[in-house]
Amino acid sequence: MNHALLIIGNTLRTNLPLREYLKRVYYAHFHEEGDLFFLARNDANLLFFLQDLIKRYKTLTIATLDDGGSLVGKVLCTLTDDALVLQSNVLAPSKALQVAPGSYTIKHNENYINVLQISLHGTIGPIFSPAVEEYCVFHLVGLDTQSCQVLLEPIAQTFDVSIHVSPWVDGLAKIEARTQKYGQLENFIKSAYSLFKEKFFLGDNPMSHIVHHLSQQQKKITCAESCTGGLIASLLTQIPGASQCIDGTLVTYANGIKRAWLGVDKDILSTQGAVSEACVRDMLNGALKASKSHFALATSGIAGPDGGSEQKPVGTVFIGVGDNNGNRTIERVLLKGDRQAIQMQSAYHAFRLLLQTYPSFFFTSD
Repeated sequence: MNHALLIIGNTLRTNLPLREYLKRVYYAHFHEEGDLFFLARNDANLLFFLQDLIKRYKTLTIATLDDGGSLVGKVLCTLTDDALVLQSNVLAPSKALQVAPGSYTIKHNENYINVLQISLHGTIGPIFSPAVEEYCVFHLVGLDTQSCQVLLEPIAQTFDVSIHVSPWVDGLAKIEARTQKYGQLENFIKSAYSLFKEKFFLGDNPMSHIVHHLSQQQKKITCAESCTGGLIASLLTQIPGASQCIDGTLVTYANGIKRAWLGVDKDILSTQGAVSEACVRDMLNGALKASKSHFALATSGIAGPDGGSEQKPVGTVFIGVGDNNGNRTIERVLLKGDRQAIQMQSAYHAFRLLLQTYPSFFFTSD
């Protein structure tokens, strides 16, 4: 990694929604998180700190709020022996390579510096600095991380490509592929697809893939969530185009609501409990009946930190998928971590189970 992001100013550092938006813009350009630094706007070491980062990183992105842009520009002009001029309504160094509202890029020696002047209302300009390597992301479903690495590594070596395998959860792996000096990324991707086919899809995340295929084939999906508290629906609706395939979802946290909204059998709740295969089966039935959707996802479990037992320890989650043809697939998973980690893993296991259960639907060619 030879790129970094420097955030200047405490307001931008502490404004979590804006900071996370900035990080997503950065990731979309470089395809990975760079080294991250924070500096107060009035830090007396700003000039020396910038000088050090510019020497260390081939590409440095500097983010500041609008009112800090002039200060950053003056410091950069001091370091590069330049002057600020008005270009395209932006005050930028005269030798700037590219200028656009809220953004400009300069080159110092062989290194690129991109300044983003961000509006507090959330406007972020483009990043112009080059992302040097060819890059691609794909996913494999139904294989553990070690198997993915072992099977892909010989192909990667053949085409001079480096790979990084990272699991969302067991059975759902994200693979990042980058070209080396003589890399043939397109041939690597073709070979990987040929080997895995109905386990393989391109893209940054499973939610985009699911929404795309449902929308493309004009199918609907709904969720009946207990322990995940609406997280599955939230992750899906973050994807543009989700309105094409999601009409609604049901968060049924209490047993009484499971009975009233989803028709979960009272005897099941009293004898087997909400955290059971039978309960999740009834949740799927109720969600499909209420929504008239083609597919449904359901979760019920113990996210902790309390509520576990010897038979059902914290992290026990039942995950189910079903369709309007009467098919139901339910799994019990035992997860580790704190409450938020268990909820997030449960959501991704639901996505994994959906993809794994319906390969002919979700792995057809576009």
